[in-house]
Amino acid sequence: MIRRAALADVPAIVAIQARAWRHAYADIVAPEDMPPFEQHEARLAEHIAGGGEVHVFDQDGRVAGFAVLDGDELRALYVDPPAQGAGVGSALLEASVEALRAAGHGEAFLWTFEANGLARAFYDRHGWELAPGHQARLAPEVRYRRAL
Repeated sequence: MIRRAALADVPAIVAIQARAWRHAYADIVAPEDMPPFEQHEARLAEHIAGGGEVHVFDQDGRVAGFAVLDGDELRALYVDPPAQGAGVGSALLEASVEALRAAGHGEAFLWTFEANGLARAFYDRHGWELAPGHQARLAPEVRYRRAL
């Protein structure tokens, strides 16, 4: 079941993000360069408390994945590694697209690491297209867009 995140979900969300980063980006970002995710707790809690849109995939009372929206952007979408491949990411992505559409956006954007072939293939399968723009925070990133 997908639902809006509550403040009580913040520790689980941060833990999933840390596990997913270590799992997905081990060949892209050196472990010592990965952000200290525990520092994200306060920012995420503030986002949720302020009415920011964060969705979680609740699997029998346990958070299995999450998506963070900010304006017309999908800022984050992570699935706990043991739950990957079970449709959690697809369900979260579709819920995010619907929420962005309901908010009146005509298109949506996201960034992903250029070298993250699995994520890029996932977004391609779900109708996202490569858009102009590059950035490099921890590694080169590419921008995707999707008409809503």
